Amino acid sequence: MNRENQTIQQILRFCQLIIAVLWIYQGLIPKLIFQVQDEQYVWQQLDVPMPYITWMISLSGIAEIIFGSLFLFLTHKYLHWLSIISLIGLFIFVLLIYPEKIYQAFNPVVMNIALASLSVISLCCINALQNAKHE
Repeated sequence: MNRENQTIQQILRFCQLIIAVLWIYQGLIPKLIFQVQDEQYVWQQLDVPMPYITWMISLSGIAEIIFGSLFLFLTHKYLHWLSIISLIGLFIFVLLIYPEKIYQAFNPVVMNIALASLSVISLCCINALQNAKHE
């Protein structure tokens, strides 16, 4: 592997590590460990009965941890596309049920754009490495 491909591979590994850490953090800290009030509010807006909200928060946290963990073991463009589409969907969802969140500090706009950007960079790296194999 030439030097350029090694650099691209390092960038890809770094992006995937950070994506994994962010998805895992989002599943672990606000959903499993603390079950913050904002998470409860989201499920209340979906008319989930109160006794089930704790379970739904936990399940969504577990799903995010599993999804984030995939980035530690898999390098595939569909995984990044799924992340980008999920982030867009989650952003629209938050915009509809919690619009005041988009202009507060540490808001979903910043998090989602940053995380989606890492997936876009990863997609560019994957394409570059695939093109290098075919040359």
